[in-house]
Amino acid sequence: MKPRLWPIVFWAGLGIAVLTALGTWQLFRLAEKQALLAEIAERSTAPPLSLTEVLARRGKGADIEFDAVKVRGVFDHASERHKLATFEGNPGWQIITPFRSDEGIVALVDRGVVPADLKDAAKRNENPAPVELNAVVRAHGQERGFFDPDNDADDNLWYWWDVPAMLSSVAIAPDLQVAPFILQELPGSAANRFPRAAGPEVQLRNNHLQYAITWISFAVTLLVIAGLFIRKQRKTTDA
Repeated sequence: MKPRLWPIVFWAGLGIAVLTALGTWQLFRLAEKQALLAEIAERSTAPPLSLTEVLARRGKGADIEFDAVKVRGVFDHASERHKLATFEGNPGWQIITPFRSDEGIVALVDRGVVPADLKDAAKRNENPAPVELNAVVRAHGQERGFFDPDNDADDNLWYWWDVPAMLSSVAIAPDLQVAPFILQELPGSAANRFPRAAGPEVQLRNNHLQYAITWISFAVTLLVIAGLFIRKQRKTTDA
């Protein structure tokens, strides 16, 4: 091979190696995500626990993420927290409402999202009566993004999950026990009600197969282009 082709071979080979590595890494991420989704499906369809049972499991060091919960109690709609979200591609709000269970435990419930014009609970005709809640446990720890602004507890504007701060911003009677996690309400039969709940799997995007195909396609394209260029250069040199 002519010396002047070595730089092309080197940089093309390096690019192909990097692109292939990225594609392979996305395949590993795909396997991890599929395993997580299977775990979510298994836990969320298991016999539901009470809040007391979940707290007991947590106290023993068990992994309670995505544990199914069924609990009866009342929502404190006047104290709901608002986290910035999107609703059908438009600005919206995620509604996080304190829930006092019949067991004497208070937990914050992620009830789903609403369009921007339904941010105020008074516009949604919320039911103050006791309800039976079906949910899964979410820890939501360390979820602040690099570009996320500071949460504004005073104005009830939340941009990322900070469960301790959210709990601290709500008035809770001292005789009540507090659950240090979020309950994510599961979708019910009333599909058109607001807030609109979604299962935990919806929040876990699984585009890793598409990403893997993209990176590997780039690697193959680069291989073909480099091969054709080197072949052309060799023919020109030999002519």
